[in-house]
Amino acid sequence: MSNLVPRQRTLVGLGLVLTTSVAAGPVHAAGADPAATAPSYRVISVVHKISAVTGSSEVRREETGDRVEVALSAGVLFGKDSARLSASAERRIIEAARSIREAGSSAVAVAGHTDNLGSAAHGLTLSKQRADAVTRVLQRHLPEEVRLTARGYGEARPVADNDHEAGRKQNRRVTLTFHHGR
Repeated sequence: MSNLVPRQRTLVGLGLVLTTSVAAGPVHAAGADPAATAPSYRVISVVHKISAVTGSSEVRREETGDRVEVALSAGVLFGKDSARLSASAERRIIEAARSIREAGSSAVAVAGHTDNLGSAAHGLTLSKQRADAVTRVLQRHLPEEVRLTARGYGEARPVADNDHEAGRKQNRRVTLTFHHGR
């Protein structure tokens, strides 16, 4: 049986979650090769707030394997109950386009999401209009061969509780999903 104990550690600056295997006893025996007993690391999830570039913590990036999801807060991109992009929205979308180009992705799924306020039909329409607006900006900043698909989900895929404003705010978003190298 192994004497390794799995542990999760969050590194503050990056929000990087790692699984580490750390020896329960002394890490290095006298004269032992440190590389042979060094902890092994496997990235489970990367959550990185892109505040340094966008000036806002309202942009979230998550990576799992080769899959990347960038979530842009609708409150930063659009006015209340609107699909018209704000003046600062294009800067955030251009940064996301740069990430897509750097990943070498050939396809991006753009998904609009809303909270549960108002009718479900209105939320579905608004979420699709918002996804379309973001897609139009991405088209101008990505190579022609990158295939973009836009879809509105309305309130169907919440990431937080819609019973409180803090949760509803998290649910109002546009997500960009793409893969590294494909």
